Amino acid sequence: MKGQVLYTDEQLVAGVKSRNNYIVDYIIKNNYRPIRQYVLLNSGSEADAQDIFQEALIVLYRKVMEIDFKLTSSLSTFIYSIAKLIWLKQLNKRGKINVTPDEANTIVDMGNNISELIENNERLKLYREKFNDLSEDCKKVLLMFLMKIPIAEITKIMGYSSEQHTRNRRYRCKESLINRIRGTQTYKELGYENNTVN
Repeated sequence: MKGQVLYTDEQLVAGVKSRNNYIVDYIIKNNYRPIRQYVLLNSGSEADAQDIFQEALIVLYRKVMEIDFKLTSSLSTFIYSIAKLIWLKQLNKRGKINVTPDEANTIVDMGNNISELIENNERLKLYREKFNDLSEDCKKVLLMFLMKIPIAEITKIMGYSSEQHTRNRRYRCKESLINRIRGTQTYKELGYENNTVN
């Protein structure tokens, strides 16, 4: 592309680590098209392609932030491989193909924990999705507890009658969130039924 700055893979990795917006935009502009094409050619939609690409970027960020991260291919190949693995797992879940974890991990040498990172992303995505389904009141209460705001202050901010009422409200909101998560197919697919959601 005429007039476009070219970056080395090392510069791109450093830019991702430092959250450089120019580098991130560059990565998006130079890597989305082949991933989109792959997803569309393999039973996916435009929305699927966008979701897969976004997930691949999150996994890329988490991976490059690891202390011992070492790129063993071009960054473009690495991102494409992550996206391909995510999409294969999606197709597997939808029953369109049968992919074993070993087969999926042979796409490119991405390190042992890529599948784990992808699975963690899926869990976070499920949590965020169900958290956003809660009432505004519940979201506020749970966020304040997560931020370790003292219960007396939460009671005052929310205008509740007592600290016990605040504790009860938090409990009911947390139970509502857990039940929403447990009621999804994703919960079962991720093996949550063998673990407790806290």
